[in-house]
Amino acid sequence: MNTVISAADTGLFSSLSYIYNKCADAPDVLYRPLGDTEFSRIFGFGNRYTFAAFSGGVPVGFASGSLGAKNVSYLSYVGVLPEYRRQGIATKLLDTLEAALRDAGAERTDTVFYDTASLPWIIPGTDNGHPCAPGVLTGSDSEGLLRARGYSEWCAQISYYLDLYDYEIPEKTAEKKKLLTEEGLSFGLYSPDKHKGLYEIFDKIGNPGWKNGVLSHPERPTVVCSDNNKDGLIVAFIGALCPQKEGGGIRGNFCGVGTDPLYRGRGIATVLFAEMCGYQKECGAEFMSLYTGETMSARHVYEAAGCVPAARWSNLRKIYN
Repeated sequence: MNTVISAADTGLFSSLSYIYNKCADAPDVLYRPLGDTEFSRIFGFGNRYTFAAFSGGVPVGFASGSLGAKNVSYLSYVGVLPEYRRQGIATKLLDTLEAALRDAGAERTDTVFYDTASLPWIIPGTDNGHPCAPGVLTGSDSEGLLRARGYSEWCAQISYYLDLYDYEIPEKTAEKKKLLTEEGLSFGLYSPDKHKGLYEIFDKIGNPGWKNGVLSHPERPTVVCSDNNKDGLIVAFIGALCPQKEGGGIRGNFCGVGTDPLYRGRGIATVLFAEMCGYQKECGAEFMSLYTGETMSARHVYEAAGCVPAARWSNLRKIYN
């Protein structure tokens, strides 16, 4: 007889970590295995609801979700050990979790990157990783389960990958850079002796988070586009560059990218991103990985730099009546 209980205060995280890692061995699962400490850090805080399923007193699966703002909840994970599947356990876990979220005030449940649980995954065909799975892997058993339980896709995310081992700016992007340079624009690392307007560019873009991310780490490089016709005025930025270990390699990381509204539509972001990839390589990064919405124009920027799609993630939603 299978039973489901709350795992919040039962000291079961080590057992649940084992389940998570065993499920990660499945061919349609990209999640990176987690140690107990990392598992607890991801699943053990915030307005989180976690339920475990037992068979003969042994944990065989679990589901976890969180409560967000404005009556929105998030489904973080549901998994059952392979030998216990096809017995209705995942469905029972999902039903129990949804009931708890609804009792807490949730009017809908989403699978999306706004969730507090960022699940790291491994890029197919590599040992390199990305720190956040921004949805449910399209075509996976998990997606099939959720669709069968009333979830539908409202958006999708495309993950991109770029190997920096022998990276060079693609020819078409290099040609675009040449044209912009002829118009008086320059690309390079920020230097207070050469550039002005770093503080102001964030206000023009209207993103205080990016402003804090760059200005709080002046030791980290930031790549900028400046207008030589205006004494080196910064008109676009991407940074701050901070390579970090993800999976088996070093990933090029940065906090944000933006262009002055008066300079948009000229291909500046396309060139700036490609330039940034080159600087990431110089800073020790071995690859780039990132994601964006399937219908977002940012895809053209990444593809122009040489990034290739690595995975598609479904953002699924269930609205409660």
